[in-house]
Amino acid sequence: MSQEIYCVAETEDRAQELIEKIKRSGITAERFSLLRAGSSISEEARNACNGAVGGAIIGVLFGVAVLSTMGFDGIPGLFEAILLLACAALGGTMFGAIVGSTGLFARRRIPASLERHFKEEMSQGGIVMSIQVRDVTQRDRVTA
Repeated sequence: MSQEIYCVAETEDRAQELIEKIKRSGITAERFSLLRAGSSISEEARNACNGAVGGAIIGVLFGVAVLSTMGFDGIPGLFEAILLLACAALGGTMFGAIVGSTGLFARRRIPASLERHFKEEMSQGGIVMSIQVRDVTQRDRVTA
């Protein structure tokens, strides 16, 4: 089961130093993320993008389903079939972006108390590091 570790580095040099130290110790982290004040897109924008992609996929699948129920004789031409798929994808994209931006299907990545703490650290110039490891033993080795 994937584990995630959060810590705060005072400077970017210190953050890079910690990452190199973790890599040299033989721990293969799945992902390193660095967050600086104002450097990442908002959670709402991320959710909207995810919703738009999911909506586009669902829209195209819906368009294909409509075309398949119409049958070959019901489709006037290739342009109309492509137009139907494009409109279905556009509608799905817009709907997915709206639903995604509300955060309806989003889960909180970190508890609210930690989020407030990290925002405070970032406002003082700190860099929040997120390190994703494979299991509990790797997590314990990194924190040690």
